[in-house]
Amino acid sequence: MKPNILFIVVDCLRADHVYGEKAHIPTIKRLMKNGYSFLNAISSTSTTTPSFASMLTGLYPFENGVRSHSGYSLKKNTESIAKMLKKDVYHTYAEVTGPLVKETGLFDDFDEHNYREKDSKGIHGQWGQTLIEKFRKKYKEPWFILLHVFELHEPRKVPDCCKNKKCGNTLYARALSGIDQYLGRLLDAAGDNTLVILTGDHGEQIEKSSFEKNWKKCYGTFFKKLKKYNLTKTHFSVGMRNFHIGHGYSIYDGLVKIPLVFCCSKSVPRGSSKLQVRQVDITPTIVDLAGVTGNYRFSGKTLLPIMNEKEKSSRDAYLEAVGIVIPKKEDWLAGIRVDNKYKYIYSPFNRNFREELYDLEKDPEEKANIADKNKEIVKMLRKKIGKLKTEKMLGEKIEEKDQEIMLKRLKALGYFE
Repeated sequence: MKPNILFIVVDCLRADHVYGEKAHIPTIKRLMKNGYSFLNAISSTSTTTPSFASMLTGLYPFENGVRSHSGYSLKKNTESIAKMLKKDVYHTYAEVTGPLVKETGLFDDFDEHNYREKDSKGIHGQWGQTLIEKFRKKYKEPWFILLHVFELHEPRKVPDCCKNKKCGNTLYARALSGIDQYLGRLLDAAGDNTLVILTGDHGEQIEKSSFEKNWKKCYGTFFKKLKKYNLTKTHFSVGMRNFHIGHGYSIYDGLVKIPLVFCCSKSVPRGSSKLQVRQVDITPTIVDLAGVTGNYRFSGKTLLPIMNEKEKSSRDAYLEAVGIVIPKKEDWLAGIRVDNKYKYIYSPFNRNFREELYDLEKDPEEKANIADKNKEIVKMLRKKIGKLKTEKMLGEKIEEKDQEIMLKRLKALGYFE
């Protein structure tokens, strides 16, 4: 009997809040205990839409066409996990919100694309209860359900029961505690014959104090004034990044390091790995666990060899920061993270950008740029990126009328002022 598959993606979910003790998350901790956790999983980008494209296709954004947060769509003939599973008798459903509109093409292969409009309560209101009822009465087995949880995204939603110190010292931690409480009820409804995958689309820079929160309010005005000196947000991405609340502006670990947990008593061993893995590895792993047959092109690889201790090497992770926060191609950032050791960042279309290199073992907070003193390492990492030919594939632009629809929805969600 084929397992049902529940793929939960929590928007803005940081790895340290799942693997640490910052929030009250007994449901997620139970998934970790009964499943397999990847402690160094890296997202392809630091914005939602291209990260989802990577997760659903096993291909990087420069390969699948969804190069940025908005204005791009999936390339024709690019197969998603939904299409692969549908060939293998699965019924496929997408329960999503935010920028994940149908114009992206990411959901063409799903039987149903249920888009959730802006909601004051989200999973903590009627919509959340209705979703639980769908598990009990509507979804046809075997099912594959993609659930996009948006309550951790700003403005974060905290249910009344989690507005206390037990659930965390920050709004972010309390919002996550609220999500965990809901997931407990959802997983009960999903049943035992279910493969659960829990991850984030990208990380998030969160406020640690009221000062940082107040800084955000004047952040845009501050940089507008600095433009007359030819200084931009990019110049301040290192020194001022603790005050840049949110995501999308760069590819530092807080923005790209995500949790990744697989749990299924019948097919997933218990354990964890510190090896570096990528979002593009998720779809090949689902295909492997579901026993799907067929010839599919992936940049990622199944994670089962790591789970079964047959593979003991980290996988190079290519990274991008493009789109809504830095829409101009000249400001796009790219890079590579290797062996949980080095992170290299550069600007593909701006020769004046100062390259960044970090030794993640000695400098996990990425404060000391050592690029100038390590030219050979920079050259080696740049060569690795060069082999991917990322700069020659700029994405699949959607039609102008669809762009207008997409922008209208994003404005309603608060992405633009």
